[in-house]
Amino acid sequence: EAWPPYSTMEVESGCPSPLRLLESTEEGQQRTLSPQSNNSGSEILFPWCSAFRRGISSCSMTTIGMSRLLERSGKHGRSSGGMRVAWKDKSGGMRARYWDDLFHTVVSMSTAKVLGMSATVLITSWFVFAALFFAISEQCGLEAGTFMRSLYLSIETIETIGYGVPDPGLKGCYSGIFVLGAAALWESLLNALLISIVYTRLSRAYTRASSVCFTKKAIISQFNGHCYFMFQVCDFRKHQLCEAHVRVYGVQHAETTDGVSFQTRSMRLQHPDDELGGMLLLALPQLVVHRIDAWSPLCPPEYRTCPGNNPATGFTNPWDVVQRAHDVDNGSRDVAAGTARPGSPSLQEVAAYLTEAQMEVICLVEGIEPATSGTLQAQCSYMVEDVAFNASFQRCVSRSPDGTCQVDLDAFHDLTSDTGNVMHVQSLP
Repeated sequence: EAWPPYSTMEVESGCPSPLRLLESTEEGQQRTLSPQSNNSGSEILFPWCSAFRRGISSCSMTTIGMSRLLERSGKHGRSSGGMRVAWKDKSGGMRARYWDDLFHTVVSMSTAKVLGMSATVLITSWFVFAALFFAISEQCGLEAGTFMRSLYLSIETIETIGYGVPDPGLKGCYSGIFVLGAAALWESLLNALLISIVYTRLSRAYTRASSVCFTKKAIISQFNGHCYFMFQVCDFRKHQLCEAHVRVYGVQHAETTDGVSFQTRSMRLQHPDDELGGMLLLALPQLVVHRIDAWSPLCPPEYRTCPGNNPATGFTNPWDVVQRAHDVDNGSRDVAAGTARPGSPSLQEVAAYLTEAQMEVICLVEGIEPATSGTLQAQCSYMVEDVAFNASFQRCVSRSPDGTCQVDLDAFHDLTSDTGNVMHVQSLP
């Protein structure tokens, strides 16, 4: 079914609709789009792509140019995990909480800051104990007549290099035993603290998340009268994560009818089934599917409820447990015969609502790194400019000549306008 040349959103804003990012083609014709391609050839094949980019960048209703909640400034559009949230705290309570958990505050700093701070603390301690050794030099026979000699003695003591003093017993000086004991105790505690901080920083499982790859584009396609939000994820390392699972949230940047900004709602998943934990086998590309039904944050408000429905068939109460319309369809949830159910929105209506509500979909893949037993979280963010409509993912897994499995990471990001090609996706329910 051909799309209308212009949608209501285009008429009001004067900008091309996101629906025209992938248009329906003639029957039997397929076109492959790569989000990586930005050459003149693609503009010749798809002249409307350039018009789309130019038009939507100047549109005040679009989310392009607006700040994401979850940034994607890393390589290949990957998120580094930073949330763009500014906190206001005039009472200073937040700063006090940071000081209450100083260890994790320091560990969360960058590696360069951690190393620089460690070196600063260590060097400062040299000078502090150099002053103490200089103060007891004459009394204890250290013969450290200058501060420089006291500094040498301080470094030798704290770093356990060895002594060069005339009398290792310090002439039985009582004040010397306290200074020497404090230096030795400080050395043990400081080494334990600095080693734990540096090791925790260098061995953190967060960097392992860089090998978890999300598709640069998410897709929204319509099957059997229902719209589905989908993206792919895989892990290209040889050793896979343990207990890998996925969670997805929708964040509405624009104000709701209640005046709430950045409202966050969870998104139920069809595949992998979130009732089974949303488990993933990341050795091969995995398709994550969310149906845009009455409980979905991507669903236009007029399709969330209808006259005669109840909490089992429509979104009637935001405090109720989030349901899935699929559970009613397959008989997992009993519904009385004749109970009214909200209809399903079209692709045009979903695209218009995503732009109007300034929706952002945050995807979280979590797992355990088996080498260090550390928990990691890979994150990705999709806004309306990251979504292709009426599309599917290109086949990216093939059989090599020697019979082994081969995954093409370039094709992993490619899209095709043939929605029937969704069956080529590696993972299925």
